[in-house]
Amino acid sequence: MLASVCALALLSAYPALSWLVTAPSFGRLMAVELWLSFLFASYNGALIVFLTEIMPADIRTAGFSLVHSSATAISGGFTPAISTYLIYATGNHAIPGLWLSFAAVCGLIATVLLSSSRVAQFSLMYNHVP
Repeated sequence: MLASVCALALLSAYPALSWLVTAPSFGRLMAVELWLSFLFASYNGALIVFLTEIMPADIRTAGFSLVHSSATAISGGFTPAISTYLIYATGNHAIPGLWLSFAAVCGLIATVLLSSSRVAQFSLMYNHVP
């Protein structure tokens, strides 16, 4: 689920914002907003389960809260400044879509790496059970 939502965000973020910027209207704004909200909700719903499952049980609460809060603070905290700078530097008002695509690439890479390490970890754990 995480990988597919990352791929959807990667492929659709910039085109959706470009479509909105070319002829802004309330209907287009609502369509893009609903699409991005769907992606956000789908990703976060799967992310919470995924992060909870990869954390060891004895540190699950502290580990999950630290990882989730840090990622939200760093990426969410700097996104408005980065988006504003990108618009200023390029003059393209749809450029935040590329920033979202970059975030989707980072999420896709992390999902693939963590999924493969989780599979390897579980296979080792279950092979050593007497």
